[in-house]
Amino acid sequence: MNHTRVWVSRHSITDVDYEASSTLLRPVCLTRAWPGSCNPVGRAHSPGDEGRITCRNRGQGPGLQGQILLETAKNRPDGARLAVAVGLACLLIAMCAAAWPGSADSAPPRVVVLGQTAETSPPSCPGKIVNGVEVIPCRVEGHVTGYQVMADGVSQPYEIPFDGKVVAWSITLARPSRKETKTTSDEVAFFNEFLGRPSEARIGILRPIEGTKPPKFTLVRQSPLQVLNSYFGGKVIFALDHPLTVLQGQVVALTVPTWAPMFAFNVSGENTWRGSRKPGHCSSRADIQGGHPQQGVGKKKTYGCFYSNARLLYTATLVKEP
Repeated sequence: MNHTRVWVSRHSITDVDYEASSTLLRPVCLTRAWPGSCNPVGRAHSPGDEGRITCRNRGQGPGLQGQILLETAKNRPDGARLAVAVGLACLLIAMCAAAWPGSADSAPPRVVVLGQTAETSPPSCPGKIVNGVEVIPCRVEGHVTGYQVMADGVSQPYEIPFDGKVVAWSITLARPSRKETKTTSDEVAFFNEFLGRPSEARIGILRPIEGTKPPKFTLVRQSPLQVLNSYFGGKVIFALDHPLTVLQGQVVALTVPTWAPMFAFNVSGENTWRGSRKPGHCSSRADIQGGHPQQGVGKKKTYGCFYSNARLLYTATLVKEP
């Protein structure tokens, strides 16, 4: 059984376990990385690997309604607890909508979850090795700002379709191995040493610069940085105390200053993304370790690396300007 945890807001306010279709695989140690990703160096890789390196509400808590849902979730079986968690996520959006400024007779705001698709591949970690051969690798992303060009066949899934505000964002995280055994490596320790600690991420709002190839963007605003380690193994939704104003045509990107295990690889060709690395410096160990995410508001950066068969697992909740 694959135990998936769902959190809402900055702190874990609900914990839901449910049976998923995929099987939780044992941790492994690895040797090489998918282009644009990073993994621990360890044992022989499998043939064919093309990689190049060996709303919280405005108070301080979830609110009365949220607390009622939480207490209900704690005392229900798995399936019912999942339904309660979904209800809590819906409540988050409802609270954001209720807090939106506008006249009493104005139409309710339109809510869109950018990056949400019918099917989403799971993040890759932990990996697995059988008889010294890498069967399932653990790969993460780090030192980069990136956005999905295509997700599950949906083109430009993070492009803002209308003026509004981003009120929350989510990230789906794997649970990398922390142990050294015959079949596993301490993946967390490797990533901490190679890319820095702790695991952390934020979203950024990018304004495209017309006529640039490869594309360049100006960072216009960004969310607070979030530490992710305590959320490994699940999906967390961060509600923004100060929603991010966005304009049609801008892009919501994911920024990873250190590393984050939110990377699905070896998926269909209908999943492609761009990263804030220089052209020609996209895949090697030095390229990844020497990368710099876009975090200077008002600064410009080239997104010179294009990756296929891979996906960054994040979403952003957008509410339309009334």
